[in-house]
Amino acid sequence: MKRYFMMIAAALMLVTVASCEKYEDGKPSKDVRSEFNRMYPKAWDVEWEWIGGYWEVSFETGDRPNGTDRKAWYDTEGNWIRTVTDVLLTSVPQNIKNYLQESEYGNAQFEDYDAEYFEVASGDDFYRFDLVQGGREIEVDVSENGEVTPAQYGYF
Repeated sequence: MKRYFMMIAAALMLVTVASCEKYEDGKPSKDVRSEFNRMYPKAWDVEWEWIGGYWEVSFETGDRPNGTDRKAWYDTEGNWIRTVTDVLLTSVPQNIKNYLQESEYGNAQFEDYDAEYFEVASGDDFYRFDLVQGGREIEVDVSENGEVTPAQYGYF
């Protein structure tokens, strides 16, 4: 009986720990956490990290265990900056692929089977592709209005 009780207690403790948020560099303010929870109320596997003056939160959305990986950035006051979502190439809209194909990068090969979708607070959303062209690895951004450029910036 005691052994059975210990197994149940251990299982409950494991579930409790697994569902908690993880904080690498302290804890974001209530404003930051509130905005994140408002935007992503069903997020899971949440991990916070302080990077370059911003709170970066890595998390998953969707059905467990095969959720969608995302990262979002917030300033110290809780203002959302951007969210980056991993997407399969097959999920990228055809018009975005067409813009890429019609550009100077049209003969490049995809390095991976996925891309990243950047949702940006300014509304200038874009897709980022890892390509190989002429033996070089390059990152290319394709905006929803058809602008194709070398990656303008990293995450920050």
